[in-house]
Amino acid sequence: MKSSLLKFSLSLFFSVILIGCDNEDSENQLIELDNTEEVELDAKVDNATEVISDTFLQVYEYEESLIKGPIHPFLPDCVTVTIELSDTSKEIIVDFGSEGCEVRGHIVNGKVMMSYVADVDAMTLVINYELEDFFIDDIQFSGSKTITRQKSNDNGNPEYAMNLDLTITFTDGTQATRIGTKTREWIEGSFNGNWGDNVFLITGAWETSFKNGNVHSTTIITPVRREASCKFLVSGVVELVRTRYSGSLDYGGGECDNKAVFTNTDGEEKEIYL
Repeated sequence: MKSSLLKFSLSLFFSVILIGCDNEDSENQLIELDNTEEVELDAKVDNATEVISDTFLQVYEYEESLIKGPIHPFLPDCVTVTIELSDTSKEIIVDFGSEGCEVRGHIVNGKVMMSYVADVDAMTLVINYELEDFFIDDIQFSGSKTITRQKSNDNGNPEYAMNLDLTITFTDGTQATRIGTKTREWIEGSFNGNWGDNVFLITGAWETSFKNGNVHSTTIITPVRREASCKFLVSGVVELVRTRYSGSLDYGGGECDNKAVFTNTDGEEKEIYL
């Protein structure tokens, strides 16, 4: 929140200073500031949505594991998991509480509600979930997802194809909607009971629409690497097409840090923070 206020104050400061200067120069300066902030905000949202994906994947795989203990190994003690069974289906509510729980460096509030047909032997299974009063680090996510779980893809790995339909509300009340698809391939650590060594490759494309009419299109052009041991995405390249600018976002070469590099269509680079 403090960071957002600081960025807003700086934008306002430059607006005042540039009054009386050449209008075109002023406009270019403000657009440059807005572009950097938009890319950084988008990257933070992308990183946060992976926490949602982690949650449903962890809970589903644990619940359907043939060997499990009474305590969930992937979630903190402050999370409550409620299960309702019928002859053919299972419903799971994962409640992070109104006060929130820390999950690998993020503060998560609210509920994730999952449902699916109870069939551990199915090679393909559809998992539905909805979000209720759900926040990650003060950004609210509402809506639903449909996930098609493939037990073994062409590479012999588990894979999760997700349909996105989310509304995102930022701390200043600004809202955006996100629609698209995303696929997670589980390339390391699958089904060994140790979440910390799991690695995923993510592909997909989606659009984020804002109330002011801006539409942001995002396409993963080099698979993004998600390591469960790291809070941030560690590698991969994403193509960004925005209302006023375009470019690519590079998450790096595998280092676990909060940095990425945005390169616009003119080849200018800018380091941003996740």
